[in-house]
Amino acid sequence: INSQKPISLDSTKPEGHTRFVCISDTHSKHRNLIYDLPEGDVLLHCGDFTERGKLEEVQDFNDWLGEQKAFKHKIVIAGNHDLSFDLELMEDIRRCQREGSYRRFQFLDSIPEEITNNWTSVLNNCFYLQDAEVKVNGIRIYGTPWNPMFGGWAFNTCRGQPLLDKWNKIPGDGIDILMTHSPPAGQPDQVHPDGERVGCVELMNTVQLRVQPKYHVFGHIHESYGYNYDGAHRFINCTSVNLEMVPSNKPVIIDFPTPEGA
Repeated sequence: INSQKPISLDSTKPEGHTRFVCISDTHSKHRNLIYDLPEGDVLLHCGDFTERGKLEEVQDFNDWLGEQKAFKHKIVIAGNHDLSFDLELMEDIRRCQREGSYRRFQFLDSIPEEITNNWTSVLNNCFYLQDAEVKVNGIRIYGTPWNPMFGGWAFNTCRGQPLLDKWNKIPGDGIDILMTHSPPAGQPDQVHPDGERVGCVELMNTVQLRVQPKYHVFGHIHESYGYNYDGAHRFINCTSVNLEMVPSNKPVIIDFPTPEGA
């Protein structure tokens, strides 16, 4: 796997290109990013925009998105920390609340169901993608939040067939940019201090063998911020915070050739 050098934040966008600026894992620290966001056409956020999925966290993130006037489009997916976006988890929390039994993250049961069933009523300064795609300037972007089981957080799914069932929803006919929260196996997916790789094998197979996007952007593993290229696909871990939860990583730029006629 070859390391890829990032595009400088002060570089000029080539003519005939659409500029994507990629960030992830801001964990409600979006107002404290050390690096200013460069101007671009599309802002991509690969999940964990909140710390616990509280309503006020989502509202503040949405307000911040509205302040990013340099971007015509903003595209956002959820991550494992965006707890209230996981409908199954929220249904379980509310069931435990009705039964009077304990459930972790029970503080989220105060968020009205009409909001958790329709988060776009609050998160309305972006395209929110959950197992869905959007096209910008003729470029197809697909977003999905699922991640391998870890700690009982949001969108946690067992490895193997359960995760493959999620990845099988990704179209295999021309997705240009794939946004996931968690990484594929063997790409920027190492955790410290032991360097264990925690990416998803089924996701890697899906990317390389079936979907074959030009770019695969993700976050989740804070200490593996970086870029890789396998000769056909570019993999970008664009997490904004480091292992100490300091938002110290630079945004990542993708200059994508705009299709003719778009």
